[in-house]
Amino acid sequence: MEVNLGDTIILAPKITYNYDALYEWRKNGILLEESGQILTDTATNLGSIEYFFKVTTPYGIDSMYIPVDVIILANFDELAFSVETDTFNVGAFPDNGFTHKGLFFPNTYTNDTIWTGFGLSNIGVKSSDYEDITPHSVYNNQDQSDYFLLVRLPNGLESSPSIISFNDGKDHLLKSVEINNTTLGRYLMKFGTDHYERMGGSGSNLADWCKITITGITTNGQTTSSIEFFLADYRFENNKRDYIVEEWTTIDLSTLGEVNKIQISISSSKTDENGNGITPEMFCIDNLKVFT
Repeated sequence: MEVNLGDTIILAPKITYNYDALYEWRKNGILLEESGQILTDTATNLGSIEYFFKVTTPYGIDSMYIPVDVIILANFDELAFSVETDTFNVGAFPDNGFTHKGLFFPNTYTNDTIWTGFGLSNIGVKSSDYEDITPHSVYNNQDQSDYFLLVRLPNGLESSPSIISFNDGKDHLLKSVEINNTTLGRYLMKFGTDHYERMGGSGSNLADWCKITITGITTNGQTTSSIEFFLADYRFENNKRDYIVEEWTTIDLSTLGEVNKIQISISSSKTDENGNGITPEMFCIDNLKVFT
């Protein structure tokens, strides 16, 4: 079970027989005053809570543990500027970026085509028709009230990783994030164009790949560890196992440890005539969860 910081927690275990029953509740091993079947509590601190419930009747005793994770959820819906139309915002932002749930997302903007960092969108297009595709859409049937991040890292030697940082200057434990391809990114990797060869090549025999690397950095500037997530992977001997990500996929971030920043980069097996990596340049992020 997962709840947001400050939410009300209501636990109501199902009981098949509750005649003349006595109830006991414990929270992280500490006995609570609550003596009823339903427990109401408030999520006041980030982290894991272990509730214990016991029922005693004339016919015996039954008990169960109920784990609850208290998180901060950055789902970007509070930043919505329209819930009635498909829209996007990739800059310019007043502070060269924007803050959400105590996290800063940088943005460098020239125009809607030339920008880097993070933008916002609620556009979902699940189509393989190139004429239907907007570069600011996720490959998903998206509700217009459900906003997500666009991440743009242009190809070229001068492209730098994008960094998400905590504003409080402290280290935190991240739980997970959801990632998906843009509709255009999925199209380029699956079908290709005159300027972008499809993943695997014309015969799907090339061991191509495109991946995101997420690296944790502490307040002291130390790197903790990195996580790789493949937006597309055609390295399998059996071509039937080759894939391109086509849905929101949850990535566990807890292995990064406690960090103040996460650095996000994109790379690919494909290169241009100068040996520089060629990628779809954009992907999507949603539901970033902070654990402690």
